[in-house]
Amino acid sequence: MIFLSLFSLRTSHHCQMLRNKIESRIFGSQQKRSFPKKLNQLKQMKRRTFLEIANLSSVGLLLFPSLSCTSEITDETKRIPLKVENPGKSELPEGKRVPFGWPAAGINPGESIQLKLEEKLPENDCWLRISIAQEIREEKLLHVRIPDTETYLGAIDIRFSSVLVPYELEIKKEHTSKINKHGLELTLEAPTQLWIFDTKAEKANNQAFLPHLLTADRTTGAIEDFLDCFLSVSSVQAFGWREGTVLDGLWQIHDKKGNELALEAIQQHFDLFFDDQQNLVYEDGHSRPKLNQIDGIESTIPFATLARLDSDHPILKEVVAGWQRLEKENGAVIDGHSYTAEGCYTVAYPMAVLGKAWNNLELMENALAQLKHRFVLFNDGILYLRYHGNGNYTYPNWARGAAWTLLGFARTMAELKDVRQDEELISKFREGIELAISMQGEDGLWHCFMHRPEVLPDTGGSAGIAAAILVGIENGFLAESYKMHALQCWEGLQAYISPDGFLRGVAQDNRAGEKLQESDYRVIAQMGMGLMAHLYAHL
Repeated sequence: MIFLSLFSLRTSHHCQMLRNKIESRIFGSQQKRSFPKKLNQLKQMKRRTFLEIANLSSVGLLLFPSLSCTSEITDETKRIPLKVENPGKSELPEGKRVPFGWPAAGINPGESIQLKLEEKLPENDCWLRISIAQEIREEKLLHVRIPDTETYLGAIDIRFSSVLVPYELEIKKEHTSKINKHGLELTLEAPTQLWIFDTKAEKANNQAFLPHLLTADRTTGAIEDFLDCFLSVSSVQAFGWREGTVLDGLWQIHDKKGNELALEAIQQHFDLFFDDQQNLVYEDGHSRPKLNQIDGIESTIPFATLARLDSDHPILKEVVAGWQRLEKENGAVIDGHSYTAEGCYTVAYPMAVLGKAWNNLELMENALAQLKHRFVLFNDGILYLRYHGNGNYTYPNWARGAAWTLLGFARTMAELKDVRQDEELISKFREGIELAISMQGEDGLWHCFMHRPEVLPDTGGSAGIAAAILVGIENGFLAESYKMHALQCWEGLQAYISPDGFLRGVAQDNRAGEKLQESDYRVIAQMGMGLMAHLYAHL
């Protein structure tokens, strides 16, 4: 979104300043005026470059994400757009809002909508995709039929979902001719409305979020597909820990791989959340509008990336004030009375980045202290997600909780190692890594509850743990011999990349407690892609 010739942009003074900073990082301050020319040169490069998976560490990628609204991703993979017909007259519940003002359609319980193809579907197996436009804290089924026939194709199972998450149903090619002739019909079985994105946005390419049929001659994609998808608006998530993980993954790809396009994607994402007056505009986990507000400890990770690009942004003072409001008498920055693994990554790490950017020793020391406050999560050979006091622990050895802890430790310590190295923290980090690798699965991934092999893996949590290993090795906290565990995970993740580059097999948000995490329910989630991006960046 850096230039009007290619993107619809906000034109505020602040946005221009942020773009200038990004341009300076990409090409140097003396080359800003030639940036449009260089961007056009990048655009004309072949979209499939000299990627060689066997030697990722030696390759500098210049992959250009899809910028137009074309449905073609590669010659073999296409998104066939679906037009929503006869949408109901649903109204958003009072006090709720759709992200970015993107057009969305509501479906009432028991009601149906028709989907018509905008072009013919080729005879391949395909996946019907829709994406969520309102936060969900219950279970919903979206039954899929071919109208005017007796053909029932199945149901899209949507449980406890955040916004901006795609859901899919696989459809076999034997149904192609009927779908081309009749389209599709979706009927909602749920206690409340379902809202999905339905129309192109004016200022962003939201095509990946609109109803479509993904057709491909393969069931999985490659790392180049992952990058094409990730380095774009298609990876955007709800503001907070989800989007912060994505932004940080984009930053790491730029920082470690020298990939300039990752910075462009960061700008595209920030342009969605900041208005012309530098205000932070987003919705919380209940789709309620928020303006320049810090919504608990899990909401502050996006500001690590913002601080790297614009350490003078006024919202950063509110971030520090938010931490101060949450600080307990013992100095721990926590929500309520529970110590959670997320704080290692969503508090300690951005606090370290901001402290370093401001040369504020107090913030940097406090970042390390936040990690020590979470030593309590290590107990009797188990890594817990939460400690509620009085010996009450929950989510034992939950893979994504381990990722938050270990990646938070690794990133925070790495950020501050030139300022201070704390042997007690390094020792605790090694203890956590040893616990994790003792439970690694044969396929290189970690089960959602790592000590329970009967539970399916979590690709997002696995990527985060493996990334923490590589960050630890790179910064001297771990021996080189640990790398094999990260490489095994990387190899295992390849089977979960969709043909258009999304990451499948991610454990759903933990809104429904441990029971849902124990089930075989897995989803696509861009925040999982963010964790995989960390791993990729350090290979």
